Amino acid sequence: MSFLQLVRREMRGSLRKLLFMAAIGGISSAAVLTAINAGAQAASESVNSSLWAIALFLVALTLFVWSQPYVTTTISAEIEAIIHKLRVRLMDAVRRSELLSIDDIGRSRIVAGINADSGVLTQASNTLVYSMQSIVLIFFISIYVAYLSLAAFIMSAVIVGIASWIFHLRSRRLAVERVRAADQERQLFDRMDDFLDGFKEVRLNDARSVELFDDAVEVSRAAANIKIGAQVQTFRQIVSVQSYMYVLLGAVVFAAPRFGESLGGASIPKATTALLFVVGACFGLVQSIPILLNANAAADRLQKLVADLSAAVSTEVDETKVVTRFDVIEMRNIVFRYVDKFSDTAFHIGPIDFTLRAGELVFITGGNGSGKSTLLRVLAGLYPPNSGEITLDGMFVGDQTRDTYRSLFSAIFFDYHLFRKLYGIPEPEPGEIDRLLTLFRLQTKTGISRGEFRTLDLSSGQRRRLALIVSMLERRPILLLDEWTAEQDPEFRRKFYDEVLPQLMQSGKTIVVITHDDRYLDELELPARRIRMDEGRIVDQRSMHGGG
Repeated sequence: MSFLQLVRREMRGSLRKLLFMAAIGGISSAAVLTAINAGAQAASESVNSSLWAIALFLVALTLFVWSQPYVTTTISAEIEAIIHKLRVRLMDAVRRSELLSIDDIGRSRIVAGINADSGVLTQASNTLVYSMQSIVLIFFISIYVAYLSLAAFIMSAVIVGIASWIFHLRSRRLAVERVRAADQERQLFDRMDDFLDGFKEVRLNDARSVELFDDAVEVSRAAANIKIGAQVQTFRQIVSVQSYMYVLLGAVVFAAPRFGESLGGASIPKATTALLFVVGACFGLVQSIPILLNANAAADRLQKLVADLSAAVSTEVDETKVVTRFDVIEMRNIVFRYVDKFSDTAFHIGPIDFTLRAGELVFITGGNGSGKSTLLRVLAGLYPPNSGEITLDGMFVGDQTRDTYRSLFSAIFFDYHLFRKLYGIPEPEPGEIDRLLTLFRLQTKTGISRGEFRTLDLSSGQRRRLALIVSMLERRPILLLDEWTAEQDPEFRRKFYDEVLPQLMQSGKTIVVITHDDRYLDELELPARRIRMDEGRIVDQRSMHGGG
């Protein structure tokens, strides 16, 4: 998949019209040169310039001024439109992909595709315009050179052909180095993620900070060395091509006249002047090739990313098909295994049998790594089980029905994300948001204005409270909470168990809570069920009928 193929396939306008206008620009440039040559010859012979030369110059200049803005504007607009379409495809594929697929592809690759690679294509738009113009200019001036001196044309064709062949062979080797450099830069992006996402852990452990920094420096150095090597080879290519162009001029000036008048030896001065235009265009074209090669590699990466994300989408999302109530969800002999290829972290649960009935309150307890969060993700349909089955009111939940099944759930996972806008949430009733903000003691911290929060600059505990407000506004039948109270102060933790949970249960919610708050569970006055997990299995399950 190349940059030029991408432009040709995706462009909305007429490619023929664009090429025609580019040809007009090239012809007008060659015509300007012809008129100037004619005028220069007349001046050297001390005669007035002919009217045809003046007319040709004015017409050619008019055509050039008319065609060039069209070509540059059209190419820029087309490439930006193509980039927009690719971004939309990527974002659409991401939202319809499965969690495991996103984990396999990697966050850095997706972000690099949307930001860095699309930026490379934008940078290449003007270069592509210049390259097209240079190619057209070289073609038509070559015809003019052939008309002036066949000897000069033959020499030019041979020397340029040899230079192009050598340049092509070397460019193929450089393409491999550019791919390696891009991989190293993605690794560096992962290290920066570690610095930012794990900032607290880095600051608390000097040894970790030093080793992470050393690792990032090594990755950066490797990327820099690869890019330096590629740039050195690129510059050598440019110098090599420039040398060939100088050889071309020397051959035309010193060797072509020896072929005599039969091959146009008398027109060598005019041919040399024309070739100076060609040499200038060739220099610019050669300097633009590295940018176009980078764009070519970026286009390949983007297309591969779109293909990988599209392959991760098993079914089309029917956004109108939702479930607003249920009676029972059953998990039978569920087994799920997954190893994160980036961190080598293993997730495993099962075999598990679990039943969730409408209106229940279920607490999941267990030590770290016991599989609680993984179970919650499998229950929510974010992780498809490797074996076993999930049924919703007797209906098997598979690839074709998983999106509908997921419409039952709202969740606050431990690594939750808080959106600034209330995406996908119906317009709240008047006063409802103010009531909830007051309930969670956030009325003086933030609020809603034009469908979005005024600020998210809150403490961790306050952000979790705001996330719970959003989940309540979703009005989904089932609410999943993963260590929601972990960052709450003791006062609000007590408020959660004594006030918030009873209100949620009275509203008809089915709630599943991962918690370590054994003390509060023993004092809870709500009917509930408590299960304990260990090594990926449910090892204990009992009812709580209030007061422990």
